[in-house]
Amino acid sequence: MKTRISILIISTLLLCCCATHNSSKDTLYDSGVSQQLAQHRKDNIKELEYNLFFSIPEKKDSPVEGKAKITFVIESQQAVIIDYRETDNIEKVIANDKETAYELLNEHIIIPASYLQKGHNSIEILFTATDQSLNRNDEFLYTLLVPDRARTLFPCFDQPDMKATFRLTLEIPKGWCTVSNSPVESKLEKEGRTVVSFRPTEPLSTYLFSFVAGEFKKETHNDGKHTFAAYYRETDPERIAQLPVIFNQIARSIEWMEEYTGVPYPFAKYDFVILPGFQYGGMEHTGATLYNDTQLFLGKHPTPDEELRRAQLIAHETAHMWFGDFVTMEWFDDVWTKEVFANYFATRMTEPLFPEINHRLNWLRSIVGPALSEDRTTGGTSIKQPLDNMRNAGLIYNSIIYDKAPVMLEKLIGIMGEEAFREGINEYLTAFAYGNATWESLIGILDSRTGTDLATFSDTWVNRRGMPHIALSIEGDTLAVRQSDPYGRGLVWQQSFEAMLIGERSERLTIDITDTLMHIPLAHTATYILPNSNGKGYGYFIYDSNSLEWVLANWHTIDDDVCRLAQLMNLHEAYQHGAIDAAHWLQSLITGLPKEENPLVASALCSYVQKPLCETKDSSAESTLMELAATHLLKPCRVQLLRALIATATSPEVCNTLYTIWKEGVHPMLNENDYMNMAYELAIRFPDRHAAIIAEQRARMDDPDRIRQFDFISRAVTPDIAEQEALFHTLLKSENRRIEPWALKTLAYLCHHMRTGQAVKYIRPGLDAMQEIQRTSDIFFPQNWARTLLREHRSQEAREAVEQFIGDNPAYPQLLKNKILQAAWGVFR
Repeated sequence: MKTRISILIISTLLLCCCATHNSSKDTLYDSGVSQQLAQHRKDNIKELEYNLFFSIPEKKDSPVEGKAKITFVIESQQAVIIDYRETDNIEKVIANDKETAYELLNEHIIIPASYLQKGHNSIEILFTATDQSLNRNDEFLYTLLVPDRARTLFPCFDQPDMKATFRLTLEIPKGWCTVSNSPVESKLEKEGRTVVSFRPTEPLSTYLFSFVAGEFKKETHNDGKHTFAAYYRETDPERIAQLPVIFNQIARSIEWMEEYTGVPYPFAKYDFVILPGFQYGGMEHTGATLYNDTQLFLGKHPTPDEELRRAQLIAHETAHMWFGDFVTMEWFDDVWTKEVFANYFATRMTEPLFPEINHRLNWLRSIVGPALSEDRTTGGTSIKQPLDNMRNAGLIYNSIIYDKAPVMLEKLIGIMGEEAFREGINEYLTAFAYGNATWESLIGILDSRTGTDLATFSDTWVNRRGMPHIALSIEGDTLAVRQSDPYGRGLVWQQSFEAMLIGERSERLTIDITDTLMHIPLAHTATYILPNSNGKGYGYFIYDSNSLEWVLANWHTIDDDVCRLAQLMNLHEAYQHGAIDAAHWLQSLITGLPKEENPLVASALCSYVQKPLCETKDSSAESTLMELAATHLLKPCRVQLLRALIATATSPEVCNTLYTIWKEGVHPMLNENDYMNMAYELAIRFPDRHAAIIAEQRARMDDPDRIRQFDFISRAVTPDIAEQEALFHTLLKSENRRIEPWALKTLAYLCHHMRTGQAVKYIRPGLDAMQEIQRTSDIFFPQNWARTLLREHRSQEAREAVEQFIGDNPAYPQLLKNKILQAAWGVFR
């Protein structure tokens, strides 16, 4: 029964709830969770607990019935505002054991003060759960509630600083297993169903609550120090055989974090679930970390990049147990404070696991490169971004918080010293254990341990958008260093890096940026300048004309691996900013590729070669790369070049060679995912063979989850334009984007670089759908949708489509507009 209360009572509630606020604009009842509402509840609600029950049917089309019992203490009798987006699905509300009248307003359930009391209160809500955050498949489901999706699953106070204890009971089909944040307390078989109850959790934010249920295999690991359980659906024995490596990397990551922070692992267990089609690489739910299957179970012959990426992913999610789960940000404008530590510490944790790797190269490839790729765009943001309402929290996530923030942190640690930083981190974790904190809280702790003004450093690096443009040139007997702010604010990004000077003798010069213009005396005559030769700097390093010409022709002669990769990254930025054209950049890469002996530098080259190859459609270059894919001295480079050509090749000669490789199906370096990708790509290049290629590839497959994936995506490679258009329009409906990685890959083939003439018509409807996509999708999907939609376009028609959309929407939400501007960099470049 829904009992509506009168307008008079609502007006009274508004007055009661807002009495302590003097805001010129009342946002208490806005949809989502406004800062005003969040602060009001934090000030008034204490000792919060959730007791949740879900009855999960075997058939995914049958409804999931739920019950939420919320208990809390309030210091005075007052109305309470509960978040729940699916208000049509409420069956009954009971407050303090009495069925209760309530009001539904802007995704909130409002419980009148008359039904509540000073002190302890209990509210019980019966509801039918919707599927948005349940991620239901035929044989399994999982919850994913970050950042504000808990309110789509059950009624709650969906803000990070309202930590609570969760008690969960699930009724599941017999034969299914289930995992949640805490250990199982009891299990009961009842009428062909299984009822599983879990122990109370440690204090958690709502976005960290999670459960998984379904048909999974389970493997337990106990090494004498740790006990872990892995849940998975994989059927390939070779992939399953990788579990000991995964267990070991989790154990090593936990031990590293415990030793570095001085804080023992703070939760009752560490189980993890490996899911097909999972939206992210991983998600750090305490006791039930979720991972994407392709990120943890690697194919045959993994490259060093892939092995490093897996180890860093595991380390990243493990670091979150301390930073994000144990200590959580107060508000999602500080979400970056959990990601900065997770990514920074992940790079540190992987170092002892791969002692043969030059980890400065890995830092440049995995951290600095992605940061630059977003920071250069007009949609680039500051590390800390303003956030008015939790409904927009997903738009805060980007490469700036994941990758530029660790760059900043490395520089901060360099300023204050490693030992002082570790002491500060221990104090921070101890002071805010199982609670919430802000970046300002941490900076205050760290600032007390150094004589440097960290607040000023933080303001420039954290609160201001953009990256420095740094130009080095010889002026007389000095090196002139000019740092400019691309937004004209006169900012100075404090940092230190080296430049290699080549002339009558080669030397390295340390440069400490303290002003917009510096002149550094030179002891010897220099002809060429190699900026950021130690890879410690950050920004767009601009060569003088002589140095640019020399480096473009001679980068491969530089002996030092870090300096060589740093110069390649400088050249790549010059290409992105239009200082080098595609033909010259491609020729430079192809000249040096055969000589490259370092696998991480070679990996960068294989990545860089793809865009200029697409732009030039140089058949001679394709043939050269095809030959290198068979002869290069580095085996990982051979497979990466082959994958690059699978994605980019257009010449008949190379496409026919690729077709032969796919047809034979016995290439020693390719795995099943490679052959699936080849089938998609070849079906586009050979439209007359499309049906036969897809049918043959499908017949080779036996894993049921991968067959479902292939069936979903392969629809996009049809040569029939009407079918392509119809498929695109189905993706505009949220129910057809439910498995987001598959939906994005489908869109990618509809917007393939060989189909841009046809795909340009998708730009406007694809952008028009962005606000709905934000509302119905998970955090990374809006940005990835925009990137996939625009990535291959370079035409005037595409530019006009984007410009017209922006012009037609002058009041478009800035956080979402940033995603479009980031994605449109290549369109306008």
